[in-house]
Amino acid sequence: MTARDVVVSGVRLHVREEGSGDPVVLLHGFPQTGECWTAVAERLAKSRRVIVPDLPGFGRSEAPPSYDAESVARLLGAMLEKLGASPATVVGHDWGGSLAFAMALSQPERVKRLVVSNAPFRKLDLRRGFHFLAFNIPVVPELAFRLAGDRLVGFMLRAGAARKDVFDDERIRPYREAYADPSNVRSALAYYRTITRRVIARRFRARPPAHGSAKRRIEAPTLLVWGMRDPVLPEAVLAGIERDIPHARAVRLADVGHFVPEEAPDEIAGAIESFLTTG
Repeated sequence: MTARDVVVSGVRLHVREEGSGDPVVLLHGFPQTGECWTAVAERLAKSRRVIVPDLPGFGRSEAPPSYDAESVARLLGAMLEKLGASPATVVGHDWGGSLAFAMALSQPERVKRLVVSNAPFRKLDLRRGFHFLAFNIPVVPELAFRLAGDRLVGFMLRAGAARKDVFDDERIRPYREAYADPSNVRSALAYYRTITRRVIARRFRARPPAHGSAKRRIEAPTLLVWGMRDPVLPEAVLAGIERDIPHARAVRLADVGHFVPEEAPDEIAGAIESFLTTG
């Protein structure tokens, strides 16, 4: 893939690109970078223009001024505009999926179709996603990454995967290198801390907001590709999203865990191709 940097609203974003045709943007999660989409991008780029950024604050991209989902989604939308790729099919996994949902809600004119894999939408179970709370402990997560980041990244990937043999040393290497940079660690923790504090504040709010994103609905054609052996985001999370987005299609991958783009690249690429072809 051809790599370059683009500057959007004063933030430098690292972008990989391949192919031509209708644009498809692939958004990664944690603890990864855009490299997690390599096999999927190769297949899609045979007939599409594939754009793979490192999310703001991750990999080789600069940190955003704010880590709330809507603010980061605006940066990504502006990136598509600058690249002449709006509207696009927006595909997201994990944090990338949450940002894809945010883009579809706040910038529907930029999201032609939406594909999300193993990411929460509007509801977050902090009891099951224990790492959200762990990452909010002051100093300790930063210290853990500094002392054992290379082992910690590999542990997180294998713990969330059903097809654990996918994550051999060569596959993990670029992520270990990325999160050896303290700025990447700070950004990752800032994403988690921002959303966790918002969820906790919402639970203590006397009444729900009368307007805003809570009242919006996703109208874009939507595909959900779900690894059913995800230890943090089980089928109940998928079922909740299906209730919230009743027109969404769902593809359930029985023997796949959380990290669908790398555990099952052929399956998710095939599902995306079918979705884009058949409508």
